[in-house]
Amino acid sequence: MIVSDASPLINIAKAGKLYLMKELFGKVLIEEEVKRETIDKGKEEGAPDALVIENAVVDGWIEVEKIDEERSFTGIHIGESNSILLAKKHKCLVIIDEEDAREVARAMGLKVRGSLYVLKASVEKGLISKDDAIRTLDDMIEDGFRISIKIYVKFLAQLKR
Repeated sequence: MIVSDASPLINIAKAGKLYLMKELFGKVLIEEEVKRETIDKGKEEGAPDALVIENAVVDGWIEVEKIDEERSFTGIHIGESNSILLAKKHKCLVIIDEEDAREVARAMGLKVRGSLYVLKASVEKGLISKDDAIRTLDDMIEDGFRISIKIYVKFLAQLKR
């Protein structure tokens, strides 16, 4: 079980690979605010990925949980804050892409990974090929996922090991 923030869900769903999170982690928890961001707002905007994420909730492998007490952290969004608090509550890995939120999560003693980890771990477990992981990342970038060239090159190097 892991907790995911909105960005990894959206980016991976847009690339048609949301099933990888189910295969890797079994159950994915999202906080109520993340549901609003990914499903409710996404459906209002007509985003196809919102329906993919909603179907995963209906299927039961993505579970929505409201945290008891919201707390905001300076410099990060409420969905990220709530995801961090939910992961802290369950003492589990949190998947977040935004660096400021990752720093907050680490400061709270959490293990943090991002969308690239999902792709890399999927290759390591034989769920997708290296070429498929690279194509998926390229699709994510074309669709607005932002990473530096340095991180892109590092990701390619890690896949070649």
